[in-house]
Parts: sequence; C-alpha cells; structure tokens
Amino acid sequence: MTLRKLEKYEIEEEIGHGGMATVFRARDTRLDRAVAVKIMHPHLRGAHEARARFTREAKTVARLKHPNILEIYDYSGEDSPESFIATELLTGPTLKHFADEHAEIPAEIAACFTVEIARALGVAHANGIVHRDVKPENVLLHENRCIKLTDFGIAQMVDSQSMTATGQVLGSPGHMAPEQIEGRDCDGRTDLFSLGTVLYYLATGRLPFTGRNPHAILKKIVDGDYADPLRLRPTIGVRLRGIIRKLLEKDPAARYADAAEVERDLAAFVAEIGIDDPSAQLVAYLGDPVGVAASLRLRAIEKLTALGEAALDRQQMHVATQYLDRVLALDDGNARVLSLLARVSRRARLRKVAFFSACALLALAGVLMGGYALTLSGAQPARPPVDPPDLGARLAPEPLDAALWDANRPTDLGPPLAVEPPHDAAVLAPGTPSRFARVNVEGTVAASNERLVLFAPTPVDVVISVDGRPSRPFGPSYSSETLSVGRHSFSFSNAACCVEERFDALVPAGDTPFRLARALPYKPARLLVRTVGVADAQVAIDGQRRGVAWALIAVPVTSLAPHVTITVTAEGHRAYTGDVQLEAGQPKEVTVTLEDVGSSP
Repeated sequence: MTLRKLEKYEIEEEIGHGGMATVFRARDTRLDRAVAVKIMHPHLRGAHEARARFTREAKTVARLKHPNILEIYDYSGEDSPESFIATELLTGPTLKHFADEHAEIPAEIAACFTVEIARALGVAHANGIVHRDVKPENVLLHENRCIKLTDFGIAQMVDSQSMTATGQVLGSPGHMAPEQIEGRDCDGRTDLFSLGTVLYYLATGRLPFTGRNPHAILKKIVDGDYADPLRLRPTIGVRLRGIIRKLLEKDPAARYADAAEVERDLAAFVAEIGIDDPSAQLVAYLGDPVGVAASLRLRAIEKLTALGEAALDRQQMHVATQYLDRVLALDDGNARVLSLLARVSRRARLRKVAFFSACALLALAGVLMGGYALTLSGAQPARPPVDPPDLGARLAPEPLDAALWDANRPTDLGPPLAVEPPHDAAVLAPGTPSRFARVNVEGTVAASNERLVLFAPTPVDVVISVDGRPSRPFGPSYSSETLSVGRHSFSFSNAACCVEERFDALVPAGDTPFRLARALPYKPARLLVRTVGVADAQVAIDGQRRGVAWALIAVPVTSLAPHVTITVTAEGHRAYTGDVQLEAGQPKEVTVTLEDVGSSP
C-alpha cells in the first residue's frame, strides 16, 4: 500500500523512527527498486543545524564505498521542502536487537562482528571521517550475510569545525569516549573506544558503562570504571579480554592506533580455533546461530587444549594456563585439561625446589669462600662449639621474601602459587613432612601433603579469602592456591549482587588439581516502575503480580542479569507489556506510558 508519493519515491510503510528522522520503505518508480527513504521530521526542517547535519550525513556516506557501509542512492538537497535521503534497503534487525535475542554469543562470533565494523571504520577514517556514534543500534544485519554501519548523522570531518553547539554533547552516553564527553579533539581512536563498548556488549551480554542516569554513565566512562569482562564471562578468554581493555583505554594514545590493528588482533584471536575468514564464519552463524555456536564450542575446546599442551611442552607455563583455563570455562571438569594443569603445577613446584636448592648452594659457597679467605689472611677462625649444630639446619635458607620471588621467577610460570615460605629446617620437629614436594632421583615429584585447589565460583565476579587471609579478586591472576591437605575455611563474596558464602571444605590428598565449586545465592533485584500520569497502576512480572507502580518491588532472581517481562495495568488504560533486564542486587527504574482508552462502562 502506498502512503504517499515523494518526488520519484512511493512511500509504502514506516520501518524506523529516530530523534531526527523517520525511515520508510519505499519504491523508486524510475529504477523500479525497493529503497529506504529517511525523511527529516517536519518540526526540524526550519532548524539550520539539523538541516546541516542531514546534508553532512548524505555527503559523508556518499563518499564511502564499502560492503559494510550503508550505500547512499539519492539526496533531496538543502533547498527541498522535505529533506530526505534515499539509501539501500537493509533486510535485517539491528545488531542490538539480534544480540538481545541470542544470549551468550560465542566469543569468536563477537570478534567476527567486530572485525566487520572495524573494516567499515577503517574506510571512514581513511577518508578523514569520524563516525562519533558507533553503537549496536547503528549496525544493521543485511540478508543474513553481512553487517552494515549506518547513521553518520553526527559524523565529523577531521580538521573541520564541529557543528556541536557550545556545551552540547552529541552521541550515545553508554558508548562515548572520554575525550568526546570532555569536548576534546576526536579522531579515529574515538570510534575505536566506542567499538570497544560494542565488543564488550557482544562478548558479555552487558554494556561496560551503566548507571541510573546519563550523568552517572558519563562519569564512569571518564573514570574508566567498568567490570572486568573476563569475570562476567570467563569463556571469552584472556586474549579477547586484552583486546577489549586496550580499546577501552581512557587515554587515546594507549588505545589501538587504527582500525587495521584492531582487525589484525581479532583475526589472530579467531584464527586460534581455525577461523581464517571472519566474514564467511559470520554468514554461517547468521544462518544457524544455535548449531554453529555448538560446533564452535567443541572446536574451541579441541583447539585450545592442543594449544595449551603445546605451550606446556615448550615450558611456557603462563601461556599454557591461559589456554587451559579457557577450556575449563567452556567445559567444566574436562579430565584431560585437569591432567595438563596438574603437569603445570608439578613443573612449577620443581622450579621452586630448584630455586631454593640454588639458594642453599650459594649460601654454602659463601661459607666456604669466607673460610678460605680467612685461611689466606692468616686469621684464626673462631673455635667451633663442642656440639656443632646439624649441617642441614645450618645451611637451610632464610625464609624467602615473596617480592623477591616475584622479581626473580621466570616469566613463563604464570601467577605465583600462593604458598607459605619454607620453614627453617632447624625448627621442624623430627618426622614433620615438608610443605614442599620432594623430588626423587628420577626427577619425578613424590607424594606431598599439598594439593592444587582450583576455584570455580558462580558468579565469577567475586573476591576470595582462604583461612582468614585478606581477600583477593578471582580472575586470571588468582584462580587457584596450593593448600595443605586437610580442612580449610573459605569466603566467596560479591557484595553488589550476592549473599556471601562462608564455608569449610576438606582438601583431600591427591596428585591432580582439586576443583572447589561454590554458587553464591543471588540477592533480589529491585524494580521501580514509573507510570506517566497514572499513580495506581499494578505491576506483574513474568505473569505474577508483584506490586504497584512508584514503589520498589523486590524480584527474586536466579542469574546475574536476567530478562523479565513486565505487565503494567491501570483502570481505563491499555495494558503495557515489555521486556526489562534486571541485575541481581541492583535497582532498576522503568518509565511506562499507559494509553488512555476511556473509563470502563
């Protein structure tokens, strides 16, 4: 059905609506093809700045020819009574809508999406154009085969005058770079910060910067205050976490220099599991998200395990641990990986034993050299006591300072194992077993009274205390401890979302790592529904009546960030139903406008 005609375009139906324009499906009657027509809102046509922005968008995008950038077909011109832009008609949803509909997008797919956006930004930056509004809502899927970067409405030519009025900030609060917020110069690295927020969102299912209002969000961006993505979703691995963190650096100089560098690192990340063509992999995923996600998981487990084993064979313990930790996140309890981690632990212990033995030999050499020097000088050494102490006790090394160990340990050992310094042999009672593994003549590790404990908390964003010691955040640098066999006390806590778990657990004897899992109970989320013009509305959550509008409602949750369906009803108004994402232990405000349908008869 044709709504009206605008020059050579027959306007058929509305397909999108924004703050500046409405987008319609239309038909070009001269070329007989479907197009999208973006028409400026009537109330903005008299605003000089709005028309200038519209013109800038048309001319900017028309210069960019790339498969991942929306193609411009036509522009009305500044003097036209109705300002409009005609573009190719895209078929799919926004990336935001797609991500909301597909929970836990595989890390490699999140990287493939980001590669496509980085390629589009690379072309824009090469043409001196900074997008300044990169976000999932401005990325559209097309024909289940590619993505398109759209909405260059606030794009800026490098070295040109900004169209922003004094004191006004243009952009989307959750995706703006610090320099954009503070009114400093923007360049391609500004877009890369925003790209980092998109990658974070795809990889974790959450935005890095959130708050109760735009001011709170912008403050977090300026402060660099965001949750470690690896704690939110351990399956992404340390390598992707590093890419995200580099993109989100506050200082532009610390970020990637250009989009090509981002594309290179992401391509290397996905290549580890055998993805050589990110675009082709994305096509396969868009055609069958569930099936491809399952196959990618199995492929990642196989490839990463092999990479971890190869790193272990090369004595690269830290690298091996990173690969194997990611496999455990993907496949909890994988027997082969636990066995490989046991090898990592044994080799780390052997290196420690060798290090302490070297210290003892150095001490002995010092004593002997000192005696030899006294002999040469003719000085008489002090008379030894009648009952000389045991040689082993005299040569035992001093307790090693932890900072000294950290400074001298080889870089490929990974994070230091949390063990106490060795006790002085002289104060050990006869028969007391050493806390360190004993090395046989064959070079193998004999049984000891210690065991490597692998922590497995749910959620992963917790701090852990063992035996009353100060808490440490769980993450890549602290995911295990070597503990003596026996009973220990533990505390897993996350004050923001969960109830603290204090418990005792027995560490049994054994040669393989012992996995200590604990799930923290989630605190209820709190929901406040504000209704416009209505004070007595009722609120139902997932079909169950929970409370009334304008009052905090406690919502029991079983996950960290669940989606719920709310239904708001009031007499004489049409019921509202919508989807809301809550956070365990956190407040959430939603504003709802109820449509007045008159009083009930």
